[in-house]
Amino acid sequence: FNCRRELYTALGSNRPFIPIHEADVDKGGASIAALKAECREHCVETAPPAYPSYDGPDEMLACVFEKVEPIVWVRVNAFQLESLKAVALRMLLHSPYYASRLAELDAGLMVPRQPGPCA
Repeated sequence: FNCRRELYTALGSNRPFIPIHEADVDKGGASIAALKAECREHCVETAPPAYPSYDGPDEMLACVFEKVEPIVWVRVNAFQLESLKAVALRMLLHSPYYASRLAELDAGLMVPRQPGPCA
């Protein structure tokens, strides 16, 4: 129940939400289909105090899986950096500074000393 309570609080706060998908089953992850089924089964409480306008699992599924595509968390070193950059980019897109400067983020993020693209 703790993770659902945190999810309800995050969504009820009406702040930007960045879903991250742990796909590695050995690390507690699951497929998107399995996560959606779990949400349908367990996110059935009537409006929790942290999210009084909660309208049931369909709303939760839409907020978590449909508004924006979840970022896949990859644990292999070079790919993990890409996952971190994706999280940072989404955070910056919601920041007041970049709200009027979206074009500055069109090229994505670069980490110092990170190798460039390979052809």
